Amino acid sequence: MLLFGVAVPIFVGAILLASILPKTYSSPAVFRFEKAAIADSQGTGIDNYIDQYVSKLKDSVFSAESLTAVSKQFGLYPELHGKPEAAVVKFRKDLHVDMIKEKILDPGSGREKDINSGFQVSYDSKTPENAQKVSQMLADQFIRVGRQLRHDRETATAAFIETEAERYRAQIAELESKLADFKQQHINDLPESAQTNMSAKDRTEQEMANIDEQIRTLQQNQTFLQSQLQENQANPDTESVRQLEAEYARRKVTYDENHPDMVALRRQIEVMKRGGAAQGSSLQSQLETQREILAETRQRYSDDHPDVRRIQRTISTLEARIAAGEKADQPIAPTNPIVVQLRTQLSGNANQLASLEGRKAELRQRLERLQGLLVLSPQVEKDYQVLTRDVTLARGKYDELLKRKMDADFDAAASVAGRGDEFHLILSPVLPSSPSKPSRPGILVIGAIIAAMLSLGAAYFAEAFDPNVRGRHDLADILRVSPLAVVPEIQNSVSRRLRFRQITTMAVYLLVSVPIMYLIVRLAVQ
Repeated sequence: MLLFGVAVPIFVGAILLASILPKTYSSPAVFRFEKAAIADSQGTGIDNYIDQYVSKLKDSVFSAESLTAVSKQFGLYPELHGKPEAAVVKFRKDLHVDMIKEKILDPGSGREKDINSGFQVSYDSKTPENAQKVSQMLADQFIRVGRQLRHDRETATAAFIETEAERYRAQIAELESKLADFKQQHINDLPESAQTNMSAKDRTEQEMANIDEQIRTLQQNQTFLQSQLQENQANPDTESVRQLEAEYARRKVTYDENHPDMVALRRQIEVMKRGGAAQGSSLQSQLETQREILAETRQRYSDDHPDVRRIQRTISTLEARIAAGEKADQPIAPTNPIVVQLRTQLSGNANQLASLEGRKAELRQRLERLQGLLVLSPQVEKDYQVLTRDVTLARGKYDELLKRKMDADFDAAASVAGRGDEFHLILSPVLPSSPSKPSRPGILVIGAIIAAMLSLGAAYFAEAFDPNVRGRHDLADILRVSPLAVVPEIQNSVSRRLRFRQITTMAVYLLVSVPIMYLIVRLAVQ
């Protein structure tokens, strides 16, 4: 009787509690984050990023102004009319934002772990209609606020990138100005001019070698002419003609008949054979002779040929001397034209040697300048590469910033249009068919467990503190001796009637209480 006396009231109280608690309906809106958003947040911690993001969304959606507007729109909490602050507090208590967990494989440890893959928003209401409508309204606001947050973030990013791009643009302009000034200062010793300078150096060295060869040839010819002049001054004209013919035959093996030296020898021989009067070695006669030789030479060679250029230099030298007032090198005997011709050739050779020496000095100065440029080229190339690298890096960064700004502008526009959302609504709120709270079966189960525990505990303590002697075990505990015998229970009519009455009472109690409890549970569940 003690067990039933303790258990039944507790269980009946649980039944009454489950019956009188008001029904609460809830219709959740389930959101799921995009994989790209989760992947972008792995560097800073997925859960931290999502928790902070959802918390920011919650603060914006659950603001006092927003909740007040929703409460007025759906007529929530009429009992708190005129108390907007209390209505907002009550509204927030009935709102729930719960994270949704998902297991993934951690690439670092290789073990599974739980991450926040989404969240759900729900509203507890006494009517299923309000539960659905308010949840749907909140879901729409979450989507709108999420798009606005993304738009604001992308707009701020685009503004920051634009500022950085302007800074890099100014830096590029400054670096390009420095590079232009550097090119102007080192226009001849830039890396791209190194090959040109090397080729010019090779051509200059080759031209100097050619001039040296011409100088040696003229020196040999001058030595020969001087020897011929000395012989002709001591010998008669016939001997001079013979020597000139021998020299012409010797040179014919090496030179062409139209070579200027061969032409000059033929003229000397013809003059000696005709026995013409000697012409003084005047500069004007030398100039006319060189012009005739030049005319014949041009018939065979182009103006760029070394012989043509050498004769032109000789003519220029003679013209300069004539313009300076000179008349002749020295007088010669009028009776020996070969001597006059030899002296003319000696004078021409001297002029050519002077011209070649001047040209050689010019080439030497040019070669020294080119060698100086080539020596400075490595250091100039190093400085030039530094400037070029800085300009290239700045341009690359500027192009990258422009591309990122375009992407940010596009993302900002796409966020307003609903593209590229970081989370999507995968389950819209539906009209709930049954209340979500209270859990009446759970209350009954918990009440039954509490009733059983308390009733058993009461019976245990009652048995432990009962002073009556009941049975041989209590007698043995009190007397500290074992009984010799036990008198069995004698069944008579009185004991049998008492036993029957107890069993009948228990049966009636069970037959009445079980259906009543069943009906109460059914009503509580419904």
